Amino acid sequence: MPTTTNMDRRAAIQTLLQGGLAFSLMPGFAETAWSTIAAGDRPTRALSSDQTQVIALIAEIILPRSDTPGATDVGVPAWIDLVLAEYFSGPRRADFLADLSAIDQLALSTSGASLIGLKHHDLVKVIDSLDAACGSKDLTAAQRGYVQLKELIIYGYFTSKPVQQDLLKVVIVPGRFDGDVLIKPAGTA
Repeated sequence: MPTTTNMDRRAAIQTLLQGGLAFSLMPGFAETAWSTIAAGDRPTRALSSDQTQVIALIAEIILPRSDTPGATDVGVPAWIDLVLAEYFSGPRRADFLADLSAIDQLALSTSGASLIGLKHHDLVKVIDSLDAACGSKDLTAAQRGYVQLKELIIYGYFTSKPVQQDLLKVVIVPGRFDGDVLIKPAGTA
């Protein structure tokens, strides 16, 4: 026997926003953000240079350079900065930046240095501990910040032009365009 589930629309949208899935519901936002970065038209910034460096360090742990470009190679930290500045509301941006700071505080309390001051293997340990705890229901501020940042890094990376064209081999306009093809009415030779 089928059952019905009552869904609160506002609660569903809030859940999507918290999980970052709302970005997939905004068609073209990633491409628009990447186009703005490519054009060099950056009217606002949300991140300080230290925050950008922290994001770059974490991005390189999540998607490092190998035989393919890493997250920083394709410009993910700049993309995240633009997304925070242009697409996050003021309160949501403030929450994200507070959670990003909590990640740095976690590194300081567990490893004795901020993320920027850690050696690579210590940085990996901090990120691994955050990654392992992300499946829990009640996330700390550092874990919540890491989950959101990881979603942004992965989304930014896979929507970047170098990854789309060179790695995923996405054909933006399939087939070819012949603008001067003669069109004849049906039934004529």
